[in-house]
Formats: sequence, structure tokens, C-alpha cells
Amino acid sequence: MRPRARPRTPRIIRPIAALVVAVVAGSLLLAGCSGGGHGERVYKAEFSRTIQLFPAAHVRVLGVNVGQVMSTNVEGDGVLVTFRVDDPNVQIPSNVQAAIVPMSLLGERYIQLFPAYTGGSTLPPGSTIPMSRTAVPSEPDELLQSLQDYMGALDPKTVTSFVENAAKVLQGNGTHLNRLIEVGATLMKTLSAKKDDIAGMIVQLDKLTDALATRQQAIGTLIRSYNAVAGTLNTNRAALEGTIHGLNEAAIQLASLLSAHRKPLHQDIEALTRTGRTLSKNVDQLAQTGHWAVLLFQAATRAVDYDHAWLRLGNQGQELGALILLRLQQRLAELCIANGDPQCGTMDYWAQAVPGLFGNGTGAQPAGGGSGSSGGVGLTSQPAGSPAYQASVARSLTKAVNANPNVHKLLRREARAKGTTVYQMMDDLLHRTVGNPDAMRGAL
Repeated sequence: MRPRARPRTPRIIRPIAALVVAVVAGSLLLAGCSGGGHGERVYKAEFSRTIQLFPAAHVRVLGVNVGQVMSTNVEGDGVLVTFRVDDPNVQIPSNVQAAIVPMSLLGERYIQLFPAYTGGSTLPPGSTIPMSRTAVPSEPDELLQSLQDYMGALDPKTVTSFVENAAKVLQGNGTHLNRLIEVGATLMKTLSAKKDDIAGMIVQLDKLTDALATRQQAIGTLIRSYNAVAGTLNTNRAALEGTIHGLNEAAIQLASLLSAHRKPLHQDIEALTRTGRTLSKNVDQLAQTGHWAVLLFQAATRAVDYDHAWLRLGNQGQELGALILLRLQQRLAELCIANGDPQCGTMDYWAQAVPGLFGNGTGAQPAGGGSGSSGGVGLTSQPAGSPAYQASVARSLTKAVNANPNVHKLLRREARAKGTTVYQMMDDLLHRTVGNPDAMRGAL
């Protein structure tokens, strides 16, 4: 008995079966690639609800698809949505927010991530966006229910009365109403043309609002201070009114006075202007005059003996130059004693140490002649009155001071405080007291 032959598959079915197998295999391969690619990153987001949001819905950044929803699960009071980002070039900022956006009024929805990444830290894969940073759209049934509640709360009688009153108001005002509509249309066109400026104004207003929100305490303090000032002004309103009235009267009187003496005032102002210009041009000369006047009065003070009410002239006792030198010699000796240097605390020490200033036998005789009690001053080999003579005397005085440690230390400390040297201080001392003693003695 011959075995029954197997039914042969029609030749046309074999290519179709092969095509189906290839499609299925390709689909599985693509699914595997999309689910396990190296650029895929999985995140989660908490929403209060996810109506019309299904797995495989798009995830977008700036309107561009970058991933898709993987699952939606109800957890607690919300819905946890798991989604992935497939594009490896798209970075998600750490402060990202998510919103469910409808594609149409009743159609499916997608997740919009914002703001786009511009720099800074990124959101690690596996992180969850909290519900505080997610948003869902209002549903049409909610809007309809709100509209129904609003319309249901209206009183029919009130609405009827409003329509009747509006009809009465608009009766015969069609022309004005048309004009109003035209003006409104023009206004809308103007606003549309200025939309960028208005947008910028809104942004600046938002920044101002944010700044004010962070300074509520300071604004509150300012308002309280303003209230206190306003209260004080209100309390003293009568006194302020009297003060303002007095100032007004004074202004009126001053205006009358100026008006009555306008011509003399012009002349006086011109004279003052010329005087001011003259003083401005001669300010250096005036300063020099003041400087020399101070020196003149200082010298005059030293030339007067207030105890005997006379001028210290050559024919009234000791010569002025010798008297000043004697007083300077005494002050130097007192300075040494006060600072613990007894070596220089005698008159003889200074006469021997600085013979060119305090000596009495080594130089020329006084210009008055004789060997009287004039206290003659010994001179150096330099000509009297020359700068070299002055410098020689100053060096001798500085050397005598430096030979005494306590006085030297005191004067060095004072020189450093003044930014100068001991020698310069001695030179200034001679200029301010005796100047050129030999020249002074010769003049007397």
C-alpha cells in the first residue's frame, strides 16, 4: 500500500510566509535596539492625573520628539509616568519641569519637558520629577462644568433686565458703537504691532514683581516709616502751615526789596565780580604776603619786651641778636637736663660745641665795636650771611646734639614723625629764631 502523499504547499504561500517572518524579525530587532541602546535614559515623573496619556506617547523638548512614554502607574494620590529619552545629544537640566500637552481638543497627549538645557547640572538617569514641577491641562468637561455652574448661578430676571437696559442704551447709538468698534480695531492693530515691546514690558514687570516679592520686609518698613512721617506732618500741620505762610511772606518781601533796588544791586554785583576776579588773579601774591606778614609779626613779638614796655633795640640794653642766641642756648641746656643728658646741660658746653653760634672770642667783633657786654658771636671762616655760613652753623649744632644719646634719640623720633632729618630740623630752627646771627648782629 502506497503511503499517502503530503499536501503540497502552494508556491505563492511560501514567499508570503518568508516575508512575514522577516517583518517580525525586523520588528523585534528594532524594538530591541530602541529599548537597549546606549543613548537611552529612563526617568520618572509624578502627575496628578494622566488622562489620554498612553505608553508610546511622545516625549518632546522644544516641540521635537526625543523619547517616549514607557508606562503609567497609579501610585498614591497621583500617577507615576516612566519615560525614556533616546537622543544621546539631548541633555535634561536638573531643574526640568514636565507638562502634559494635548495634541488636539479630544486627541492623545504628549509630555513636554522644559526649559531646554543651556548649561549647568543635568538630571541623572533614574531620577523622578516631583509633582511640584509637573502640570496637567484642564479637561473640556471641567471647563463645561465651570461654565454651567456660572450660567446656572445667573438670575434670569437680572439677565433680562441687563439685556433690556443694554438695548435702551444702544438704541440710536449705532454710529457711536461703530466708531467704538473701529477705534477698538485700530487699538488691537497697534497692540499687535507692538507685541514685542509689550512682551518685553511684561517680562520687566515680572522681574520687578519678583524683586518686590523678595523685599517685602524692606517695603513694609518703608511703608511704616512713611506712615510715621505722614502722621507727624499731620500732627504739626498748623505749625507747618504757619511756617510755609511765613516763608511765602518773606519771599514776597525779598522780591519787593530786590525789585526796588535792582539797579544798585547790579552795580554792587559788578563791583563784587571785579573784586573776586582781581583776588583770583593775585591769590599767589596774597598768599606770599600772608606768609611774610606772619613772619613779620613773629619777629615783632620777639623784638618787644612786654615786661618793660620797650623795644629791644641796641641802645636799650642787650642786642636783639645776642638776646635771642642766649635764650636759644638756655633752651638747649634745659632740653638736655629734661632728657637725662647732664653733659650738655650747661651753657659752657654749647659755647664750646658750637663756637660759630654761641662762641665769644674766635670770630670778628660786633659791628657796634668795643668789648662791651654784647655777647659777641664767634664766626666760621665763611663770609657772614652766606648760605655756606648758615649750613656750617647748622652742621655744628647737629653734631653737638648727636653727641648726647637721649636728646639725639628724642630729636630723631620727632624728625621721623615729620618726615625730615635732625640736620634739617636744626637748620629750620636757626631760620625761625636767629636766622643769620652774624648778619643780624651787624645790622643792629
